[in-house]
Amino acid sequence: MVGNGGMSGTDAAGVTGTGDATGINATTAAPYRSLGESFLAALEALAHAPHGGWWSDVLADPDLLLAVRDRSLNVYHRGASLFRITLAGAGVAAETHAKYLVRQRQALTRLGPDGGFDLDSGSAVWTRYDGPGTLAEMKRAAAALSGLEKTGLHALVQASPNVVDVEIALTGAASATAPVEQDEAEADAALLAPDAETPAASAQPRLRQDRLDVASLEERGVPSEAWLVFHEAKLAANPGLRSTTTPAIVAQVARYRASLTAQAERLAAGYPALCCDLVRLDALRRAVLTARGLDLAALPARDPLVAEVASGSRRLRVDPEPRLVVFGFDADQRDGWLRAVTEELRGRHGLRVYAVGKPGGRTAAAFRRPADAGAAPTPDAA
Repeated sequence: MVGNGGMSGTDAAGVTGTGDATGINATTAAPYRSLGESFLAALEALAHAPHGGWWSDVLADPDLLLAVRDRSLNVYHRGASLFRITLAGAGVAAETHAKYLVRQRQALTRLGPDGGFDLDSGSAVWTRYDGPGTLAEMKRAAAALSGLEKTGLHALVQASPNVVDVEIALTGAASATAPVEQDEAEADAALLAPDAETPAASAQPRLRQDRLDVASLEERGVPSEAWLVFHEAKLAANPGLRSTTTPAIVAQVARYRASLTAQAERLAAGYPALCCDLVRLDALRRAVLTARGLDLAALPARDPLVAEVASGSRRLRVDPEPRLVVFGFDADQRDGWLRAVTEELRGRHGLRVYAVGKPGGRTAAAFRRPADAGAAPTPDAA
């Protein structure tokens, strides 16, 4: 799918950064995530253009997440990238995976003696964008393919106003071992959001691509600073959380820690630009809702920290220690086997574990710093 519209402008060639967890100045580091002024201008123009209905529908849908990449924008629903949007000349281009275009209908199709199905492709898949109904069916197709973990994570992110990024790809250190097999959502993200370099196949050790679930902002008592924190979210039933020896999550967090430590300066330099883009996109979403006469309260709230980092009034620092968010359990599980699992991960393996209970419950603090940073947070099964 392609949508054109917009006007040319001057791309932001660089970003003035702040610092990493050690306070290193990052003004010379390359931007990590930024759309650029001409891309943002094209998106703003397309939202009000006669042929920009698909983009206007995306902006008006409060259940969709907009994730800023390096010169591209992803539209997520339950971990699925429904659209990857890029700048194309003076306008924009959008692409999606064909599996999200399958019409969600109950219909029988006859198999002929020649092995062919008596099927009209136009009735089986969307061949053009035809208004909000198309977007609604794309969301239903994505929901049918999403697992419980991605579905729950989507709810947690929607309830967390300090989240600034999802599905964050980081290129890790070289490894001679085969890469971990991606799940379906990760494979989609790699296909539609290739913002980390993918090395060519060779006999040499390959760069490892890590993909963290969530990045959020938080304050830690210093008015002039904000911290960028990364999170990995797991269902409580995920087998990677427990083992008779060392759970798989321990090695996973160790990889993430190494990548974040190595790239802290780059992240601190790039994420203020991402926050600037989010502020612009939020304003565009509000404008579209207002033009359609819809309630602005339907949009998820955005933490004031985002605008403060965007404006430069807060210096951004990076916490290289990932947090593990465990969700999807009830009170009995919290007080039973899950307590032993989380205590093992915190005590023996030194992980920062935050157990938040059920998505849709009292989960607004899922990606916030626990009130008592010196103590392990108590699982909340609300």
